[in-house]
Amino acid sequence: MLKPFRGFRGGYKFINYDGPAAPVIVEDDIPSRVMIPLRQGFGQDVKPLVKKGDVVAAGQIIARDDHTVSSPVHSSVNGIVEDIKRMNYFKRVVAMVVICSQDPSKEIARIPGYSAEWGKLSNEEIEKLIYLSGVSSLDREGIPTRFKSSIIPPEDVKHLIIHGVGSEPYNISLELLLEGRRLLNFFEGVKILKRITPKSHVHLAVNGHSRRIIEQLVKLSSNMEWLDIYPLEPKYPQGYDEMLVPTILNQKFPYGYSAANIGVVILNIQAVLGVYEAVTEGKPFIERIVALCGPSMKEHVHVKARVGTALGDILSKRLDTSKPSRVVLNSLLTGVNLNDLTLPIDRTFSQIVAIPENKDREFLSFTRPGAGRDSYTRTFLAKFLPGAKKRPDTNQHGEERPCVSCAFCEDVCPVRIIPHLLSKYVKRGIIDETLMNYDIFNCIECGLCSFVCPVKIPLLAHLKEGHEKLMQQGCDRTQCILPYFDLKGIEEYRGVTKL
Repeated sequence: MLKPFRGFRGGYKFINYDGPAAPVIVEDDIPSRVMIPLRQGFGQDVKPLVKKGDVVAAGQIIARDDHTVSSPVHSSVNGIVEDIKRMNYFKRVVAMVVICSQDPSKEIARIPGYSAEWGKLSNEEIEKLIYLSGVSSLDREGIPTRFKSSIIPPEDVKHLIIHGVGSEPYNISLELLLEGRRLLNFFEGVKILKRITPKSHVHLAVNGHSRRIIEQLVKLSSNMEWLDIYPLEPKYPQGYDEMLVPTILNQKFPYGYSAANIGVVILNIQAVLGVYEAVTEGKPFIERIVALCGPSMKEHVHVKARVGTALGDILSKRLDTSKPSRVVLNSLLTGVNLNDLTLPIDRTFSQIVAIPENKDREFLSFTRPGAGRDSYTRTFLAKFLPGAKKRPDTNQHGEERPCVSCAFCEDVCPVRIIPHLLSKYVKRGIIDETLMNYDIFNCIECGLCSFVCPVKIPLLAHLKEGHEKLMQQGCDRTQCILPYFDLKGIEEYRGVTKL
């Protein structure tokens, strides 16, 4: 059933940014060397099953631990294990299996037991295929199976939300992911997920401006009473789990915990396509479609690359190196800086964004027309040239000054806290229950408060500092959550997130 167009209070629309990825997929060559992290996506580290000198095949499971909340990890190439070592990978020390590719063939070993006629398979066989493929590790909750791939079992899933909202400044193309045959494959993947979560109701949340896709989804789901389609306003941070749950289900989110703790599983479209390929084709999840975006990219395309491929291999011919640039993972507002291009991609990569470095001071920058800039209050020319491309860079475009109490941060905050007030308490060292009373633990760290602040106060940094100091004092967000929620899988979730 098609539901009415929906949105939420606060947030911000990022429109017409320069350098979006074109709706084209370029399949990269097999890399000569890969580094496979033994922790990818949701779950704990897994134990290597191979040793130095072993010959491995693309798609072969090289690490697995059936006793913890985790999913198997595969080799993405045919080759020889060169080394197994621990490395700093995005602020976490992770074991890596280094494999030298020996065969440029794109053949992938299949998982036994798959079938195009998946309806004839038992639930256990389907769940096993999803688990063994590694696709069960995707997104914040993982995909529940009886093989401990998530913190809750499939029968505890009340709602399954599948989203392709596209609320970031740069996004993977929804039209590309659901083009042609892939749309039918996606729907088969949805049916498979419904089969293994029999008590769930399925909600498809898509960009409300993608009318053609919505029409196709409505036609394909006409006889499915267990499925609803929600056109959502593509306003940041609508793609966050914390926003999808209240927007679609009209219920509160347990901030600081996972949607799975309240029986909700949230997946993106690539995860569902991965489920289809695992069950019907026996394909392990060793490839990822990544959008290359931003004004510092020479080639704006979607790249299909093997997991473990070095960032440098992907960006070497596509990144404009004539001028300094900053490369960011997944989100301009909250993404991690990719300073070391020898690091590999993993299953969680969606976008790689490159923007120019700019540290030059501008005299009276606020008086400039600002045709290529984005602003919460809208620049002078933006009012008259709404189609002008926004060209982001790393410049703060102004200096930090005292708060003017404009309340812009309060207006855009999607969880209705008061960032400027909390910032003042933190700066003055008032770290006590006052911060909790003003719901500092509800912050989802979307970064909008810092983005819209006209006096350049690092509000998000202050909120993070206040949060950390409260935790150091022994304050626990569970004091704000547990009295109001009947949470499932708490200990399992803590076991995953504390590592």
